[in-house]
Amino acid sequence: MTDIPSPPTPCHPFGEAFTALTEVISDLGFDGVLYSFYPKPMYMSKEVQPVLHYSESFTPFVAHYIENNYGNHDFVLRLALQDWKRAIDWWEEIYAGHVTHEERAVTEDARKNFGIQYGLSVPALRSTFAIAGISVISKNDSLSHFQNLKKSHLAQLFTLASEYHATVINSKESVRFFIQPLLESLNATQKAVLKHILTGKPMKSIPDTCGITPKYAENVLANIRQEFGKITTNELIYILGMANMHEYL
Repeated sequence: MTDIPSPPTPCHPFGEAFTALTEVISDLGFDGVLYSFYPKPMYMSKEVQPVLHYSESFTPFVAHYIENNYGNHDFVLRLALQDWKRAIDWWEEIYAGHVTHEERAVTEDARKNFGIQYGLSVPALRSTFAIAGISVISKNDSLSHFQNLKKSHLAQLFTLASEYHATVINSKESVRFFIQPLLESLNATQKAVLKHILTGKPMKSIPDTCGITPKYAENVLANIRQEFGKITTNELIYILGMANMHEYL
């Protein structure tokens, strides 16, 4: 009798990398994971939405979150923009008094109506134009259970956040979605410098194309690299090139 192979495990709509991330997070004992990328222009225009990848347990709350524009009432984002080097334990921040009444309502809503008892957000990127990271949740109402998970796996969560963000940022479609809001916020000089470096011409020739000095152009470029997350010029050229961003400059 011929063995019939088992059908392949269906891939998560956010891709194989997120499927793998979800499985690892589940194995660690958490009940769900959310990857988020928030471009700073989101705070200036409702047309700019966050990029969210989420496991099934997060789906109902994410829909509710977006529908109610919670991104502008989320204390995790506010605290991350202030200091996105540490993990943010949602309820620890609330009990410490670091959260406004309006901000607290978001997390209370998640607990009361969606069963998300505890949450922890871990950074992957903090720059002047965006922040990114993962959040993990527990639907177990035991605080000691959650604290044990956090203590045991915090270091690994930092690694997972960084690795998944690196995977996403190397996706052509994702990169374009991420950086286009930033490009739209750049001034004419900044765009001119980016267009120049994408031609491959040396900076010493920029006075002929842009009418600015090489030294000034280098300063402009340094600021842009900082805004993209402290990346090198070569990394910046790679990111812009792979997403064909010269079309938008």
